[in-house]
Amino acid sequence: MVVLVVGAHPDDIEFGCFGTLARLSKETSIHFIVLSAGELSGPKNKRIQECKESAKLLDAKVTFFDYPDGGIPVNVEIIDKLRFYVEKIVPHAVFTLYPNDTHQDHRNASKVTISSCGNVDEVLFYEVPSTERDFHPNVFYDVTDYFGLKEKSLRCHKTQRKKSYLNLTEIRGLAEYRAYQCGRNSRLFEAFCLYRVIK
Repeated sequence: MVVLVVGAHPDDIEFGCFGTLARLSKETSIHFIVLSAGELSGPKNKRIQECKESAKLLDAKVTFFDYPDGGIPVNVEIIDKLRFYVEKIVPHAVFTLYPNDTHQDHRNASKVTISSCGNVDEVLFYEVPSTERDFHPNVFYDVTDYFGLKEKSLRCHKTQRKKSYLNLTEIRGLAEYRAYQCGRNSRLFEAFCLYRVIK
């Protein structure tokens, strides 16, 4: 199985679906595509290195696009560039950001991913701290056994430690809440909105 994950910034994937990727990693080839280096929140080279360290925890392959942080576009160029990688990787499933998000880069990353993945059988949206409250998940992964690795991946992003959204207690609280929604108290879950599945 091959899984592609698209993020706008170096830490989006870790917030949204790292536990699920860790669960899948034993039988899956994982590819990250990160559209910007997130340079508005820290030195570009450090942010890229932090993402590489995190990806190494899953032995994931990482590709960085060099679009400006805060200015990821929605145009033919980026869609064609992303489609090239999708056709090269041939993923069975793609995870990307939710299209209704308070951050313009997240919204745009979602839009270009959807446009680039017309031939992918399964596309899911993950949630991050800036995801709007209308996110109503319908796919849940039990990541209890992998949550420690998710926390480790987030700790790789040392430049973001002072950011209010990098609060591991609250991130765990969200995972507990998603488990509660599934009727699986005392477990930890990541949640997704399914955009499309073809069987």
